[in-house]
Amino acid sequence: MIDLSNLPASPGIYIYRNPQGDIIYVGKAINLKKRVNQYFQRDDALGPKTITLVSQISSIETKTVDSEIEALILEASYIKKYRPKYNSLLKDDRSYSFIILTKDKFPLIYSTHLSNIPPKAEVFGPFPSGTDVSRLLKTIRRIFPYYTKKHGPRPCLYCHLGLCPGPNILPSDYHKTVIKIKKILNGKFTLLRRQLVKEMTETSKLQEYESSLILRHQIESLDYVVSGWKNLNNLFEQINLPEDTQSSAINELVTTLDPYLNLPKISRLECFDISQMGTRYFVGSMVVWQSGHIDKSQYRKFKIRLKQTPDDQLMIKEVIWRRLRHSEWETPDLIIVDGGKPQVSAVSTLTNIPIIGLAKKFETIVIKTENNWREINLPKNSHALRLIQSLRDEAHRFANRFRLDLMKKSINES
Repeated sequence: MIDLSNLPASPGIYIYRNPQGDIIYVGKAINLKKRVNQYFQRDDALGPKTITLVSQISSIETKTVDSEIEALILEASYIKKYRPKYNSLLKDDRSYSFIILTKDKFPLIYSTHLSNIPPKAEVFGPFPSGTDVSRLLKTIRRIFPYYTKKHGPRPCLYCHLGLCPGPNILPSDYHKTVIKIKKILNGKFTLLRRQLVKEMTETSKLQEYESSLILRHQIESLDYVVSGWKNLNNLFEQINLPEDTQSSAINELVTTLDPYLNLPKISRLECFDISQMGTRYFVGSMVVWQSGHIDKSQYRKFKIRLKQTPDDQLMIKEVIWRRLRHSEWETPDLIIVDGGKPQVSAVSTLTNIPIIGLAKKFETIVIKTENNWREINLPKNSHALRLIQSLRDEAHRFANRFRLDLMKKSINES
């Protein structure tokens, strides 16, 4: 009888073996315990191929990770190495996706299926989900711009979006970028980060400040996507926007909010979020943007003390109430909470500091005035909206990471 009680409620991959010890299936999950248990529910809730798979399972292994990008690559590496029988039976081999690096002078990087892999290309995969591969490549390209097809002599649209290295990059410089991308695709995140930090230190010593700033953005973006689940959906801008964009974002935000909140300037933003699971793990987070940059040294995390059942409003109220008791911390010009009217209502009585909410469904900015509510929907390409979204996403990541750390600690102690 397989014991499911000790499975971790953490993200990672699960590995099924048959009685002979062979790996017969590999999958990934945001919650390993919940996902694996789904295989052992009533037979009438499963397909015939899955029922056959379950009948062959003799033992289960799990390997936990911190982020989706790590789980994607670890899952693909196990499928490539062991060729599990039921990964092929449950999904046609031809529908798997592969990431290709061509052998051109300027290597092209793109995804394709098995039948379209060009000769002599470097191949990564197979990946069960084409959607996951698309998001993975989109994320990588925003950190390390690369070519997907041969480039002409003039800048293209993707050059202007910061996704393409442009027509004039040196082959040696582009080759360095490709090596960094290969480290990600091989799961060597720690090694890559160490390399980026070394390069940033060297460029700073040489007073090559523009190159140093780019490297710092790359480090922060890499940290972001390897420290939380589902971050691949959220990294549409680097956490710290370029200085000219930062200025534009703040000016737009002041112009938008000042008529309702009397907000003549913004030099410090604080954003708060709640993360919860089950009946034991309730936490909150505070992230700080100050003077044009995310300031991780001023991040704070909170264990919820006053509420032990799900209640976002009271939890966010507790977190901000406890934050406001710290008079030694600098005062923000604006507080942002993840949520809409309920969350803003819960905290608006605590302080005279201007407060807004960001409601997820339509990314609506919610403001409580003296007499009524205001709801503002900025354009999707708004720099102000992107700044708020990046702070909200960062608060969400930081809270989730804290909750996962507590869960892992509890599992290790039990």
